[in-house]
Amino acid sequence: MAARTRSHSDDSTSSFTFQNLLKNPEKEVCSFDNTDIAALRASGAFPDGAVIRPFNRTLRSDVTSKEWIYFSAYPFPLGLRYPFPEFMIDFFRIIGLSFAQTMPMVWRVLVVLNQIKTFHVPDLYIEDIPIAYRLRSHDNNRFLLFSTPNNPLILKVTKNEDEWKCNFFFVSRDSIAESDSLPVKWLTTGRI
Repeated sequence: MAARTRSHSDDSTSSFTFQNLLKNPEKEVCSFDNTDIAALRASGAFPDGAVIRPFNRTLRSDVTSKEWIYFSAYPFPLGLRYPFPEFMIDFFRIIGLSFAQTMPMVWRVLVVLNQIKTFHVPDLYIEDIPIAYRLRSHDNNRFLLFSTPNNPLILKVTKNEDEWKCNFFFVSRDSIAESDSLPVKWLTTGRI
């Protein structure tokens, strides 16, 4: 049975701070509307009680808020549900990377590494990632994992997706687990 989530009716943007980190913000206007939010709710991607903010075209991906957390729609078609697996949450906690800055290939790498940890190497940790990858900034303070020379641990994950930057939504931090430990602001320099 799909989880039911509450929505929030406040259209105000007063709880958001614009970081102004996007080079072309007009090209990153949110296109994940209320119909998409309803489909996400019906999918069971979030637990009961999660408060998803209604669509608001004025919010951009580079906003920060202590009350709301940005989610890219990208990881959910990969089969992820929130809360994400502990291995993946640890990645964001340790690195300090916002979900907003995480390019699609990072999500794909994390999904595969989580599967490797779950089924084959239970003692795999985030601290082991630098053996095969380096965190690299790319395009508007967004980050990807760049393979170290001669160590392509996971093949064919580098292809980027079109329009992923415009498919996002916000969830109330108070309504979901693990959100207090996730970053509020964007990381502007990053290392593993």
